[in-house]
Amino acid sequence: MIKNKTKQLVFVVYDGIKNSVFQSQVLKPILDEIEQNEDLHVTFVCFEKHIPKKEDSIKIFGQHEHLTSLFIHRYPFLGKLSLIHAISCLTSLLKTLNFDQITARGPLAGYVILHALSKIKNFDIPVVIQARGLCAEEYRYASQKSISSNSKNIGIKALWDKLIFKSLQKIEKSVYRAQTSDTFNLKIEAVSLALKDYLIQEFGADPVKIIIAINDIPKTIDKYQAVVWRTQVRDELGIPDDYTVYCYSGSFKPWQCAKETIESFSFQYFKDQKSFMLVLTQDQEPFENELKRFDIPKSNYIIKNVNPEELYRYLCAANFGFLLREQDIINWISRPTKMLEYQACGLQIIHNNTIAWLAKS
Repeated sequence: MIKNKTKQLVFVVYDGIKNSVFQSQVLKPILDEIEQNEDLHVTFVCFEKHIPKKEDSIKIFGQHEHLTSLFIHRYPFLGKLSLIHAISCLTSLLKTLNFDQITARGPLAGYVILHALSKIKNFDIPVVIQARGLCAEEYRYASQKSISSNSKNIGIKALWDKLIFKSLQKIEKSVYRAQTSDTFNLKIEAVSLALKDYLIQEFGADPVKIIIAINDIPKTIDKYQAVVWRTQVRDELGIPDDYTVYCYSGSFKPWQCAKETIESFSFQYFKDQKSFMLVLTQDQEPFENELKRFDIPKSNYIIKNVNPEELYRYLCAANFGFLLREQDIINWISRPTKMLEYQACGLQIIHNNTIAWLAKS
């Protein structure tokens, strides 16, 4: 019997394996692909601010004969020059590897990959760049929040933030533009049609080279299983069966509009006192204070920190999921993980038309 040749995939991560969605949106789809294809071997190349200890790496990646993880130190981003070290390290590494495809998680990883491939003069290898958001715009959004909460040295910080924003934007354009995809054997994997449109209009990306990501979308929970979990969790938490349960899963960070979510629930509660708020979060105290501020009785809410593997079970207890966001381009083009989780559990989503995926559905 002739054994199939093992396909070698290199996967480059530049935004950190401790990123909140790494295990669910990056690692799990790869592990699922490995399970379906025993001839696939994946090498993760992770640029990290702090190199994890071996035991910490095993906790994240597990131990799998078809998966290898390599770590390289990542320097703070101060512009294109700060990526020279990463390009040099990846160039040296790629010379030692036999690989059939290389995937980048985001534009910074993409920039590093393309420059490394250029140095070894390999323009034919298939490259996939996962576009999961807008790097420069996300930096702009975060820096604006930082400035608004800290009035010291506003002028200097604003100037610095503008320089970093421009540098990130130039990197994104150099990675996504049509000239780049014509030079390399490149595909761009966007998370939404809105992001695809943005990449075409703002960065001159080739529409033919953009595909919409589907492999990292969680599967819908079986309806029978959802009913079983709904009954179990409502019994466990003491939620009456005839109550309408509204759920929020996330943190109390301002960009997740947590305060607006509780205010929105308060309107529902005062219209119908058989309304119940289920908050799944690690930030229990601020949510408790916010619910008290709106005079929501303790009998009509529960704040609970659940393990990731238990999340779907608790979500199935709800009827509605809150997903409010500010009006901003980073939200409009996004495909929030919470949205996918709510949809997988069959929840109706309460939103404010700031996410194209929901507004146009």
